[in-house]
Amino acid sequence: MGGLPQVWILVGVFIFSRIIALLLGLHMNIWALTAYWQYLNPETLRNHLLNGLWYDHVQPPVFNLLLGFILKTGGSYSPILFALLLKMISLLNGLLLFSVIRKLVTVPWIPLLIALAYLLSPATLIFECELFYTTTISLLLLISVYYIVRITESGTVWNAFGVIIPLALLCLTRSLYHIIWLFFIAAFLLFCFRKKPVFNNLILASLAGLVIVGSWYVKNKILFGKLTSSTWIGMNLARNVFHDNEVTDSNRIEAYEPFSSIRVYRKFVDQRYENKFRGLNDRDLLQEDKEDSIMNLSEVSYIPVSDLYLKASLIHIKSHPVAYAKNVLQSSLLYFTPATMYSLAVEQSEKIKYFDIPYSFNLTHFANGKMQRRILLTISAIPKLVLYLFVFFVFIRSSIHYRSISPMNLFILLTIAFVFGISSLFEHYENMRFRFETEPLFLILAAQVFSRIYSEKKGLKPKA
Repeated sequence: MGGLPQVWILVGVFIFSRIIALLLGLHMNIWALTAYWQYLNPETLRNHLLNGLWYDHVQPPVFNLLLGFILKTGGSYSPILFALLLKMISLLNGLLLFSVIRKLVTVPWIPLLIALAYLLSPATLIFECELFYTTTISLLLLISVYYIVRITESGTVWNAFGVIIPLALLCLTRSLYHIIWLFFIAAFLLFCFRKKPVFNNLILASLAGLVIVGSWYVKNKILFGKLTSSTWIGMNLARNVFHDNEVTDSNRIEAYEPFSSIRVYRKFVDQRYENKFRGLNDRDLLQEDKEDSIMNLSEVSYIPVSDLYLKASLIHIKSHPVAYAKNVLQSSLLYFTPATMYSLAVEQSEKIKYFDIPYSFNLTHFANGKMQRRILLTISAIPKLVLYLFVFFVFIRSSIHYRSISPMNLFILLTIAFVFGISSLFEHYENMRFRFETEPLFLILAAQVFSRIYSEKKGLKPKA
């Protein structure tokens, strides 16, 4: 079957499956617009967007910019536009996945099968109904991979920018993707293509990407004294460091749950700290709550609070390295659990649990109580862990055997390793979602592995 008929199959299955999902109760959770800590106050998004973005110290600007643009242009139709946009992103991810794999394998049915596996995944169905950047991250990674494949065929300026600009947008969407990561990825690509015609164009694109991302870091350094895209690093780290470690001394900041209301932390912060920010953007920097009494984690006093959490975390890691290593190990295991176990996906996953259980091996639907849930959560991680280890083992063994690995595949391996490492060190009970963001990249590796195995069994010649 040719490529075009398979594309129509993908589109047809996508539309049919989304109708079924809608009938089962999966729909956009628009409440995230107000409730999620990462988003600016809805009033700011609607009426003071650029000012709010400029003084935002907790999140890179791209997704808030997208939210504000749709709210401004869509008005009362914004919920429909959000729902359509995220569904189109899922479809684009499936089509890009299909297109990339089709260039890499000789077995004609594998690209369609892998793309369908992604599009019909319970996690995809759920995350496209969450007003969050999860599937957008996947889209940016897939676009970059698509253009890495293209620059091996044509080293045009367009293709070079097609690789780097999505990576720059990643850094400006999610603070996990640090400018240092972008620098090393750009350096790696330049090394790989140092003898290719695309080299000069890639230098130009890399410099442009680094300047774009770096300007946001410089802005935060000038305004807030922090050379970073997010000032939450201390609070993020503390969630992992002090997990299951109860501190009762109320004079220590680690006695309080990270990301609590700023009222909880007032005794730890010099009240004069806020004075230098008065008059700049009081709505976002000085208000304790957003609309509907939701915590405003853009409040500027969270900056010294996060610094205190970072200091306390580093002291605890130094004095209790085994305890921290245990938490990192737990986070590493959580990375391989079904993405539908993500706390904000649980309610939606219940609506399709009889599909989620066999497809995702999400056994926590059977859990009664915290201990049973932990046991079933651990068991649920086994299939994905085994699959990842198998694919990586076969892929790396094959690369060693042929003494060759493409820049695209090395980029995928480095990116997955980076996300796994950083999310395990800094996050607790969220990195299954981080894994899902990179799942399309893993599926590209898996497609090559299974295509090679199938070809060898059938006596066919696999692609190099």
